[in-house]
Amino acid sequence: MDSTLSPDLATWHFLSRTTFGPRPQDVEEARQAGIDQYLEVQLHPDKIDDSEVDKRIATLPTLTMNPAELMEDFPAPKQSQKQGKNQQPPKKRPTPPPAMTPDMEGAGKLMPPETRQIMEGDGPRQVIMELGREQFWRAAYSKRQLQEVMVHFWMNHFNIYAEKGVDKWLLTSFEQDTIRPNALGNFSQLLSATAQSPAMLFYLDNWLSVGPNADSNAGFAMRRTPFGFAPAPVAAKPNAERRGLNENYGRELMELHTLGVDGGYTQHDVREVARCFTGWTIDHPQQGGGFVFRPRMHDFGEKVVLGHRIGGQGGGINDGIEVLQILAAHPSTAHFISLKLCRYFISEDPPASVVNRTARTFTESQGDIPSILKTILTSHEFNSSTVFRAKVKSPFELVASSFRALDADSDAGAPLMGMIMRMGQPLFQYQAPTGYPDRASSWINSGTLLGRMNFSMALAANRIRGTQLDLQALTPSDDQQAIWDNLAQRTLCGEVSADTKAAVMKSLEEVGNAGGDRPGAFPKTSLVAALLLGSPEFQRR
Repeated sequence: MDSTLSPDLATWHFLSRTTFGPRPQDVEEARQAGIDQYLEVQLHPDKIDDSEVDKRIATLPTLTMNPAELMEDFPAPKQSQKQGKNQQPPKKRPTPPPAMTPDMEGAGKLMPPETRQIMEGDGPRQVIMELGREQFWRAAYSKRQLQEVMVHFWMNHFNIYAEKGVDKWLLTSFEQDTIRPNALGNFSQLLSATAQSPAMLFYLDNWLSVGPNADSNAGFAMRRTPFGFAPAPVAAKPNAERRGLNENYGRELMELHTLGVDGGYTQHDVREVARCFTGWTIDHPQQGGGFVFRPRMHDFGEKVVLGHRIGGQGGGINDGIEVLQILAAHPSTAHFISLKLCRYFISEDPPASVVNRTARTFTESQGDIPSILKTILTSHEFNSSTVFRAKVKSPFELVASSFRALDADSDAGAPLMGMIMRMGQPLFQYQAPTGYPDRASSWINSGTLLGRMNFSMALAANRIRGTQLDLQALTPSDDQQAIWDNLAQRTLCGEVSADTKAAVMKSLEEVGNAGGDRPGAFPKTSLVAALLLGSPEFQRR
């Protein structure tokens, strides 16, 4: 029978799931306020002073620029070469701090060429690199932790591959203007925002989609641009066959964003949804334009989606809006989103009881994300001892939680991002619209385990360029037991298995016997920290 966690472990468990890792000050604050009150504060991030992390973010020039400015100032190398001598050079904006200088310390030899290019940070690669730095800084240092956890969750749920065409310039706006403002808002509004996002329209090709029964006075042909093919109006020919309907977005909208693969839709529904979204496109994508609805590309015929009749004479942009409303309110969406959230916050295979209860909250609250999270995080299933440390940390979560546990500071530059990449999670580089799987099997194998241990050793030894860790300030005593007690509490709430403790103590003894105090030896404090960060317990949250 499931048992409830003790108050101390319940607090630690709550913080392990709703933050990127408990810090001693977070634990104390949650204990004093109580978990319910602490959660209430986190659900209203605008009321939390986050000025310290904002100062860091302010050093990233690309974060203050819109897509048009990013395209102008950070063009792809081939575009830069084609500009010609007589054209005006792009406006000069603040350059990033010296920490952006790439130094992968050998990592470049281990990564694919396209990923290595992204990490090197010139042109559009700098745009992606700075977005990654922002994501890490917020995860490691923001006081608005639940918001950052949900931004991370939704960015993966509505995954976009940065290397597809203009998305390398559009992804920053997607995070800042689409996901972040809605991460703790309403699911229906979040869904609508993603549907109108140029980044999503481009990634899933809906910006190219032209209705088979579009304006009878104009046809559309595909013309090549520097950013891919784009629909261009051409004179219609009598009895000419019309093409151009793209089903990619319609399919992923239902399968991945709302109903789920078992959501009860058919291929007919996919096609009808695609017809509803014809005309939802991008205004001059090669210039960083925004969402626009083009009636001449739209199919104004009547459609039937999941049994609902849509469109006809009163259609147009409202066809797509109506589809979004139907999907957001659908019982299958309530269940699918609830299942993903319960899987993320509770366990890989969460009990049906909490999933069903969460789905009811989803429906009754009309997709209010704070209400949904409250249902999950205050449930007895969440607080059960059987799900304590039941979730394996992704590489990004592992690194962020390590920094939070040990108060490490970093410029989040290429060396650190390279380590996350080598553990299997290059940021914004997952090609499929599914996003990274939320399964332990995705992260744990012999290769990634070695990468995790190498990261732990490098951090504890202060050997990551651009990162500073002062273990002496955390553990001023040289007493072996005091070092263990301090670091075990900071990293694992003191809840460490006998096997892990025995392994750490044996390593300390071996280092001592080998002359651990000699110059150049691995310090005892660093050894304990490294072994705790690499322990099976710390790999889980």
